[in-house]
Amino acid sequence: MGTAAISLSTERLLLRPMRAADIDATVVALDDLEVSRRLARVPHPYTERDARSFLEIVERGRADGAMDHFVIVRADDDDDRPIGAIGVHGEPSLTVAEVGYWITRSDWGRGYAREALAAVVRYAFIVRTPPLTLLTSHVHETNRASMRVLVACGFVETGSRIAQCSATGVDVLAIEFELRRG
Repeated sequence: MGTAAISLSTERLLLRPMRAADIDATVVALDDLEVSRRLARVPHPYTERDARSFLEIVERGRADGAMDHFVIVRADDDDDRPIGAIGVHGEPSLTVAEVGYWITRSDWGRGYAREALAAVVRYAFIVRTPPLTLLTSHVHETNRASMRVLVACGFVETGSRIAQCSATGVDVLAIEFELRRG
């Protein structure tokens, strides 16, 4: 029941499947504590072993239909170097999934996360088979930029919960969001 490895394009970005050649750039980006501390499941330090393990998870998730994952690359970058990633994961038999994303610190504030999320929302609700009916996300309460990205893409706040940050080992308040296919 797996999904084929596809790519998505936006005006400025290419969202494509992660591959082994992306591991070095991913390690550099996620080993930045300012990036990893804003994410729930990314450890710090972030190592090559972590990246290789995650690539295996992505490949298995795609094969069983539980995950759509893309690295984010600037369309004008001849080096094809990832500046972030975005993924949707859930139970293959359900039409509800969680979306998460990150952008390298040097590329913050340029609208790349919003652009990538908008493309993934369109894909998840319109193109994906079966299409999703609900996307959820949660953001650490201190990550106001990510909250603005979600709201700009139509997500609404639905509550909060305590979540652990793997990078810091600290419990944080996470604000929950959702977007229903409309």
